[in-house]
Amino acid sequence: MTSVKRVFCSILLSLAALELPLAAERISFKGLQDVCVDLPEDYLVSGSNKEGTAYQLDYATAPVTAVIRIYEEGRFSSAKEALDTTLANLKAQGPSKEVQWRNLTGATGEFSFRFNTVEMKGKGMASLIPNGKGIIVCIAWCPENQKEKCEPFITSFLDAVYIDAGSYFESGIWTQSLYPEKDEWQEITLTIDGKTINTRLRKSDKEAAEYVIDREFQTIRMYASSAKWKQAWQRYYRIIYRDSFHRLQKASFDIYNALAPSCKDGTDLAQKLLTWTQTFSYEREKNSSDFASLPSMLLGGGSDCDSRSMLLSVLLTGMNQDAILLVSRQYSHALCAITSGHQGHSFKFNGKDYLMGETTKHGLTWGIIAADQDNQANWVPVIFP
Repeated sequence: MTSVKRVFCSILLSLAALELPLAAERISFKGLQDVCVDLPEDYLVSGSNKEGTAYQLDYATAPVTAVIRIYEEGRFSSAKEALDTTLANLKAQGPSKEVQWRNLTGATGEFSFRFNTVEMKGKGMASLIPNGKGIIVCIAWCPENQKEKCEPFITSFLDAVYIDAGSYFESGIWTQSLYPEKDEWQEITLTIDGKTINTRLRKSDKEAAEYVIDREFQTIRMYASSAKWKQAWQRYYRIIYRDSFHRLQKASFDIYNALAPSCKDGTDLAQKLLTWTQTFSYEREKNSSDFASLPSMLLGGGSDCDSRSMLLSVLLTGMNQDAILLVSRQYSHALCAITSGHQGHSFKFNGKDYLMGETTKHGLTWGIIAADQDNQANWVPVIFP
C-alpha cells in the first residue's frame, strides 16, 4: 500500500458493504435502498477499512482521488459537522456551508491540504440520508496544478450522489448549492398541436442547466479515447436528464393536461410531441458541448438531435411513459424511443421493444428510421430511472 493510501485508510471508519456495478459505474450500499453514487468511469477501489465500510477511489482518467463514507445515525449532529470532521481528519482546511437539498440540510465545501511537498485542492459534500439512515460524505481532490482540468470531474462526482428515490429526478447537491431554488418564475407560452399552453420555468433554470451541461461535457471529454466511452456517454446524458427532469416537471404537467384529453393513447400523445419537436429550428449550439439546455429550448432557442431527443425523453417520462434516449457515434445522431403497442420498426433493449422517434425530419411518425441507420449495434441506449 502506498503512503498516500496509508494516510487515508487511517481516517476510514464505517459504512454498509459496497456493491460494485455489473454494467454502468453506479454503486449502491446494502441496507440503504435508493442510496447510490453514479461514479465517473475507470475507478479503482484502492483503499478501505477492514470492516469494508468506507472506500477510497483512484482514477485512471484523471489525477483524482475520491472517498465515499457513510456515518451511522447519531454520530454527528449535522451533515456539516460530518463533512468538517472528515476533512479535519485529513488535516485539510477550507470553508464549508450548509445547503438545503431534498428537504434536508446538507453541506458542501472546498478544502486544501499538503501531502509531502504537493499541495492538494478538493471539494466535498455531505447529506443526511432520509429516515434516520445516517449521513453520506463524499470528498475528492487532485494536485493543485491540475485543479483547472479536474474541477469539473470532481464536482460531477459530488453531484452524482442519490439519497432517496426522489433525488434521481432532481439536481445534485453541488448544483443546488450554486443555484438554490427560489420562487422566481418566468412565464412561457408553448404551441403544440394547435393548442396554446401556458407554463413556467424558474428564472435560474436556464443558467443552472447550462452549467451542468458544460461541466459534464468537460468531464466526458476525458473519455474520448477510453475503452469506456459508451459508459461515459450514458452517464453524461443521465446526469443531464436528472438535472432537467425537475426543471421541466411543471411544463410536462401542463402539456399533458392540455393534450391528453384529446389523445387516443400514450403513443398518440407522444406523436403530438414528436411532431412539435420536428418544427424546431435546427441550430448547433455555440457552446463547447454543442448541446442545448432544455429550458433554453422551451424559451425558443435552437436545438439539434440529441437535445431534442432528450427533451422528449424528459417530458414523456414526466408523463409516466417509458422513454429512453438512443445515441450513436457512428451516425453522429440521437433519437428518442418509446415502448408502444403501435406498429413500427423497433429495437429491443432490456427485453423491451422500443419505437424510435426522429426529431429532425418533418412528418415522420414513431417507428420510422433511416435505412442507413438501422444497425442496432451502432446505437447506445441511455436508460432513465
